[in-house]
Amino acid sequence: MSWRSLLRGDPMPWLLERSDPAVRAQTLRSLLDKGPRDPELREAQQRAMTTPPISTILRRQKPDASWPGPNLYGPKYEGTHWANLMLVEYGVDPGDPRVRRAARYVLEEIGTPGRGGMDWVFNRDHGASCIVGSVVRYVALAGYGADERLSPLIQRLVRDARKFDAACWINGDQPCGWGYARLVWGLAALPESARTREVQRTLRSGVEFLLSYHVERGRYPTDTAPSYLWRQLSFPLFYQADVLFVLRAIDAAGAIDDDRAQPAIGWLLARQDSRGRWGGRAPYAARMPSRVDASKWVTLQACTVLKHAFPEMAA
Repeated sequence: MSWRSLLRGDPMPWLLERSDPAVRAQTLRSLLDKGPRDPELREAQQRAMTTPPISTILRRQKPDASWPGPNLYGPKYEGTHWANLMLVEYGVDPGDPRVRRAARYVLEEIGTPGRGGMDWVFNRDHGASCIVGSVVRYVALAGYGADERLSPLIQRLVRDARKFDAACWINGDQPCGWGYARLVWGLAALPESARTREVQRTLRSGVEFLLSYHVERGRYPTDTAPSYLWRQLSFPLFYQADVLFVLRAIDAAGAIDDDRAQPAIGWLLARQDSRGRWGGRAPYAARMPSRVDASKWVTLQACTVLKHAFPEMAA
């Protein structure tokens, strides 16, 4: 049985369109298993770096490796933190000097007394795992996952899970589904050398939390109503999560084969159209430097989850 047999149509020609090189590169890499030396992938990756949305973000980078704004966080969805997060989501070349310099800049700023304007996060003893997890992810993917300056952030995520169950003041100090999803997403990006036993235990506990609820319902603890985002498919997301993002996080942690993920996968499969595509939304498009085809990205991500959940098996 192949994961492709679960699709109602073939989205591959659409995902491989040359007019969208970032999606094409990720499709070649994630769905067609092309390696870094493959000429098609190399060509697509090179074009992605010089085409929106990646080129639009990189063009706004300042000489000191930051992006315009008063600090790492601001302006919201546009500043340095968000630019790093988006570049990783769009599949930027992690070895590009601009990307590596940006990651180093974030590490240096977080180490200053004002925490790069994110002291409202780091001056609290717990919470905002959604923010911290994203920082860990993009810094790790830029090649600094074993950097000692990242260790305090990793330890914070470990402590948040172990001692506070990823509770957050923004969520009424209750365990947070968005926080746990981003916590897992971040720690799963660490290289093997940085995956201590503590990190591995935290990954397992994070996955356990996410799967202990019905992912497709999104009814994680909250002092308000569940977000409308949970049951729609959105891209990009910044600190939020939805059903697909949680499945991506669980997949990144190597646990997508857990039987408890099946109802959410079934929910996802039911939402494809007759062409084997998923309709995506970009709820924050007005604040993004470059528009993207959310449906293409959501389809690519859904197919990647399915590929890992239903690996090719011999007949």
